[in-house]
Amino acid sequence: MQYPGRSGRFFLFMLFLAIDHLSDAQDAFDSGRFAEARTKLESGPPSGASAALLARIYLQLKPPQRAAAAARQAEQLAPSNPTVQHSLALYFSVTQQRKLAALGEGRYAQLPKADSATPLRAALLFDEVADHRQAIAFGRQGLERGDRPEPRLLLSRSNEAIAKPDEAISQYQALLPLLPYDESTHTAFSQSLLRLARFHDAATFLAEVRQNFDKSPQLELAYGVALYTQRRFAEAGTSFFRVIDLAPTLPQPYIFLTRMIDKLPDGVPALRAAAESWLKNEPTNGFAPFVNARTMQASNVGDDETKPLLLEAIRRDATVREFPFELAQLLERQRDCPAAVRSYEKSCALNSKVPESRYRLARLYDRPQKPALAARERLAHQRLLAAPKGGTQ
Repeated sequence: MQYPGRSGRFFLFMLFLAIDHLSDAQDAFDSGRFAEARTKLESGPPSGASAALLARIYLQLKPPQRAAAAARQAEQLAPSNPTVQHSLALYFSVTQQRKLAALGEGRYAQLPKADSATPLRAALLFDEVADHRQAIAFGRQGLERGDRPEPRLLLSRSNEAIAKPDEAISQYQALLPLLPYDESTHTAFSQSLLRLARFHDAATFLAEVRQNFDKSPQLELAYGVALYTQRRFAEAGTSFFRVIDLAPTLPQPYIFLTRMIDKLPDGVPALRAAAESWLKNEPTNGFAPFVNARTMQASNVGDDETKPLLLEAIRRDATVREFPFELAQLLERQRDCPAAVRSYEKSCALNSKVPESRYRLARLYDRPQKPALAARERLAHQRLLAAPKGGTQ
């Protein structure tokens, strides 16, 4: 049997000393004794592991520059050590350096000794930085450690983000039995179906599950949207009014009901009453005065009474193209063509893809003898009419 020589014994001694210092420092850190942990590590031999732990300790003791310097030292001393990378990932997570945290946790996840939650942590970090393919890879690793809701939900979101709708839906379908009574999960699936334009599937799914969550405004809202996209206006109207009963502060049902107000003439009085109540309790949302103006117009109230509401809508929110568009139509009726032109121009600036705005603007440019501008708007109108249609507008 050969015994280590003098230099070998010294190396082993230093190695055991470093391990003892690191272990003691880790225990002190885990117990919240940060100053003690710092003293132990600073008095011991340097290593990538000690530098990574020092970065986290310095962060707790509030010298951020020293924390960053220790993190750099750890990377230099142990650039390919997954355990050190795991410690650095914890540091980078706290300092909001999510990409570096994801990379470090991803390296650690490859180790056999990594705990079972490591792949999911890596997946979540990659999901935060929109690296969806890496999120999927580590999410699948997480599933191999056990079928749990978290990786299923992450995989559904990430597959949707990279335009793999069938896989996204498949993951949701595997997730729902794991959380049969969780309203938010059923809502997330229904919203995913709507985003993927699976309107029939969404309506079918929601018609069934809303019976189990009959007090959920979000599921009822999603059901109304699915019906609206299928032009089932009477049923959609019933659903949106029910959302208002369940959650009168949600703006979406008022907005959708206003968009289909000509399809629900018998519902105008109820919508007007609901909209007036909403306006009284909603001081900031621009749609509150806008919806009131539209319901008043549908009730044959004069433009002089609705105009202040449209102006208030624009004052509250100057980013919604419907507000100046509706005001422009009112100004046309009042024969204030210069003001109507300015309002249509604002609407087009907010959304240049609406054919009717271009058409109306062209007509008004004809009146003050601006043929070049009128021709430009007519050409834009024709191009928009010829473009492929999509969405639910």
